[in-house]
Amino acid sequence: WAQGLEVALGLCDDHISLYQLTLERGTALAAQVFRGAQPTPPQDLLADMYQTARAMLVAAGFRHYEISNFARKGALSTHNLSYWRAEQYIGVGPGAHGRFVPRGEGGCSREARVQTLEPDAWMREVQKQGHGTRRRVVLSPLEQLEEVLALGLRTDEGITHERWGNFSPHLSLEAVFGVPGEARALQQQGWLLLDGSGLRCTWEGLAVLDSLLPDLLCQLQRH
Repeated sequence: WAQGLEVALGLCDDHISLYQLTLERGTALAAQVFRGAQPTPPQDLLADMYQTARAMLVAAGFRHYEISNFARKGALSTHNLSYWRAEQYIGVGPGAHGRFVPRGEGGCSREARVQTLEPDAWMREVQKQGHGTRRRVVLSPLEQLEEVLALGLRTDEGITHERWGNFSPHLSLEAVFGVPGEARALQQQGWLLLDGSGLRCTWEGLAVLDSLLPDLLCQLQRH
């Protein structure tokens, strides 16, 4: 693994994405794993590989700016940052997702929209009705904050007070996560930081965000 990373560092420019492979049903690899023909690596080994990658990339001058993404010389993915920062975006094409306020249609609330997945079916719908939107849901204030929390904490900058305030003008980050509760405990354990910049994971916390989110979401939902 380390040798492979060394090779990658010699070939890449100033951005590296390292996503753990997800087994998708219907693929040959998934079938092999499910029937035991291919092994899956132990979780401890995967964790060691991740920490090795973090250390090597930071030593090579990369900033670990998102759980699975590293950049140097300011070469952050501005496209993906729009998702992690809960900005508005329109999904175009088969299977695409969007999050935006449809002001052109007279809307005033943020919506989640999903396009039809299958390309042929999507094209037929576009030709018939002018769009391929399969599903549209108006997001509640709580659902919006849950997305802000889950996506924003994936980044090293976390969730700024200003960004949180855009979605929650009457309930600040301190009011939700600065009081006694799960978030306070996570801060005391060294996983989380809440200060003048906002709410974010520590270096150690970023590696285990999935295990922190359930407690944080529970605390948010109580408000």
